[in-house]
Amino acid sequence: MHQLRRYRPIGASARSGFDDTRRPVLTDNLCTAAWAVDLTGHAHHRTGSRTLDPTVGALEVHARIVPCADREATARGGAGSDSTTLLHRALRPGRRTARIHDTGAPYAHRVEELDVKRSWLVVVICLWSARIALAQDIERVEVRGNHHVDVETIRAAVATKAGQTLDPGRLRSDLRAIWRLGMFSDVRAATEGDVVTFEVVERPTIRKILVAGNHELALDKIDEVIELTRGAVVDEAAIRRSRDRIADLYLAQGFLFATVDIAQLPADSGEVDVQFTVDEHAKVTVSDIAFTGNRAIASDELRRHMSTSPPGALSFVTSSGVFRRDELERDLAVLTGYYHDQGFAAVKIAPPALQLSHDRKRMMVRIAIEEGPRFDYGAIDVKGDLLGTRAQHLALIRSRPGARFVRSMVEADRRALEVHHQDLGFANASAAPRPRVDDTHHRIAIDFEIVRGQRVSVERVSIRGNSKTDDKVIRRELRIAEGELFSATKLAQSRQRVMALGYFDGVAIATRRGSSDDTIGVEVEVRERSTSTFQAGVGFSSTESFLVQGQVAMENLLGRGQSLSGQVQLSSVRRLFALHFVDPYFLDSRWTFGAELYNQTRSLGAYARTSTGGSLMLGYPLADRLHGFLTYRLEDVGITSGFDGFAGLAATASPLPALDTADLFRGGWTSSIRGSLAYDTRDNRLLPTSGEYATAYAEYAGRLTGSGNELVRYGGFARHYQHLGPFVLRLNAELGVTQSLGGRGVPLTERYLLGGISDIRGYEPRSLGPHLWSQHAGDVGQPLDPLAIGGNLEVIGNAELEFPLVKSIGVSGVVFFDVGNAYNLESRFCSRPGSDACTGGLDAVGSLRRSVGVGVRWQSPIGPLRFEWGVPLDLKPGEKPDGLEFSIGGSF
Repeated sequence: MHQLRRYRPIGASARSGFDDTRRPVLTDNLCTAAWAVDLTGHAHHRTGSRTLDPTVGALEVHARIVPCADREATARGGAGSDSTTLLHRALRPGRRTARIHDTGAPYAHRVEELDVKRSWLVVVICLWSARIALAQDIERVEVRGNHHVDVETIRAAVATKAGQTLDPGRLRSDLRAIWRLGMFSDVRAATEGDVVTFEVVERPTIRKILVAGNHELALDKIDEVIELTRGAVVDEAAIRRSRDRIADLYLAQGFLFATVDIAQLPADSGEVDVQFTVDEHAKVTVSDIAFTGNRAIASDELRRHMSTSPPGALSFVTSSGVFRRDELERDLAVLTGYYHDQGFAAVKIAPPALQLSHDRKRMMVRIAIEEGPRFDYGAIDVKGDLLGTRAQHLALIRSRPGARFVRSMVEADRRALEVHHQDLGFANASAAPRPRVDDTHHRIAIDFEIVRGQRVSVERVSIRGNSKTDDKVIRRELRIAEGELFSATKLAQSRQRVMALGYFDGVAIATRRGSSDDTIGVEVEVRERSTSTFQAGVGFSSTESFLVQGQVAMENLLGRGQSLSGQVQLSSVRRLFALHFVDPYFLDSRWTFGAELYNQTRSLGAYARTSTGGSLMLGYPLADRLHGFLTYRLEDVGITSGFDGFAGLAATASPLPALDTADLFRGGWTSSIRGSLAYDTRDNRLLPTSGEYATAYAEYAGRLTGSGNELVRYGGFARHYQHLGPFVLRLNAELGVTQSLGGRGVPLTERYLLGGISDIRGYEPRSLGPHLWSQHAGDVGQPLDPLAIGGNLEVIGNAELEFPLVKSIGVSGVVFFDVGNAYNLESRFCSRPGSDACTGGLDAVGSLRRSVGVGVRWQSPIGPLRFEWGVPLDLKPGEKPDGLEFSIGGSF
């Protein structure tokens, strides 16, 4: 501990004991991890006949410190930091030495400024001679000097009341209590007869909050970290915190040398303007990362595990390549863990050597590694308070004697053993691994020491943070209930199910001690997110051209977990009016109920499909994550030639198509029953990043249901979501088959046409599938026109890799691969010369169409926006690529 003893006072007043401007001058300025101020020389500072003794009250010690690494690193040509820390410490009465440690900086630092000030809390309360001696009662308590602070706020803070006996000790406590309100720069107490008066000097209020010098960071970003508000009383601590948070914000963006100064500019009527002035300096980027001592693992492999990296092709969007000290520290921990998982249990990674370029814009990072020997597992055993046989416990352990040592697997084994016991009610069970290292043979034997503790049951489940959502909406998703034995697996499942609702930004589940040793409490804390959206506007889509749409969606209707949405969409290829309602726990039962009404006209190229109808749905959970559904659908469908888009009418075909293809264009009523199974383990219904989602269905429309159109339809899809570091892998496979029951063939309204942003990107919308050469009746002698009639079989496959671009605003990038096609399995329309309607069946996998591409997605306030560019790999003569595609709505 370095003692700062030698200093001289500056600006000391000849008439006062300790002036507020008094500042010691440091003659010792060594680097140390802690420092002390010895105030012995000022224990008694006499002025005239009055002695001001700091032991009577308190002194404040202020210091401005700078990490010594700055000066030393600069001398070596390395990096430093202009960041400083302001420390404050109040001395207790009777103390003459302040010992202050910089807990925020584990390295040594240097004191640059030191102030010893009289604390405003130090009020010299004179001996009140006869008044106190007589211990007279207080008749009245008054407050003076307050202009903006309500007098009752001050009265409520003090313990001195009318009718009490005057007590100097209580007055001192009252002065501290008033000071702690944070609204005053001076607080005094005075007595006049039997009246006690508290005199206060209010701190100024804030008129404006100004930020200057911010060229690289937007003002709204800086405003988010400022704690101050206009009209509030000046809070010096809040001003300093805001300054530090602004500096941290710049540091996180790579502005290593950014500084922030604060100033209070006087304004009218006792107000001030608080101004933060930023000196940004240049952003520091990583020039290179070099390793030494890594013989077993290549440098390129190590770099792949680091977030710190030199700038890349997308750095202008992703901000990668920026040097961040905290990110580098995390990288060192990641590298250490990676080495441990490769068997190097004794690896040592030294603090990185940093070298800053002369222009202070680029940082060279050098990391020295001492790998040490590679270890294998030795003997593995379990000991302690076992629940079951030793063999049963060993079966839970994946680590095997003789195999390569993997630190993360040891942790997984520990967790598996603990969960095994916790699922049986032993909530506090532990299975600490006790390693025994054999340096000679490079083996690590591990004994898992199991301590079961007491078996406990759940006493109470409490829910907090649900300001909108009903308790029952959350409780019905929980898999742990009051009165049951505790289970760690059920606890984890409960969190996952609540999060999967999509109603919350965050879900945390914690345990607490119960009222007795054999009980435990469970606390569920949620953070609500907005689940109601209203969208209205105009836009442009590559598939629908100019469009007008409006949508109202309430995913958590009145906090009851129901969803209600209405949608209107008008474009050159679609007119849609739809209303949807779903109650996942109908009448507080386990049944799901849904209803839908719609009216839609959709262009199919040369023709348009019109449909008006609705559906009713019932569902029931068959097992965990597995639901069964039964849906009845009734709709009136028709086919017309042409579509007037915004005019809202489909033009009637006159005359009808040639008679030999007339069955393609038939309409009528479709009354169907559909059964389906759905398996869902997604972590979030709206933005899934892990899990699976699969559906299989079969639909019947025929005489038994009173349907005019007779057909059966079956198929399904399977989707997989997986985290791969910062990436999210999404896989999708779909299959659909529709067959006619009456021998008339599947009508155009029920056939599959692929292509476009919804399935096989890069190809023109609805261009993939069988085509038929046809002409309208009465047009004999005119050239035949190719008509895309689609198929009654569809096969679709998609693979996407999504990665964050600007995470703060929800912008991500995506690369994708699509494959699929539509085929005709019927011979009904194969007789027309030149038709290819039957030549594409299932005769070859080579008939699948493929595409690759890239895109940008934005989770905007109006909904998910997709901008994607697909490149078709299997174009046929006469076909054109679709190029850039834009859509409102999510992917699969």
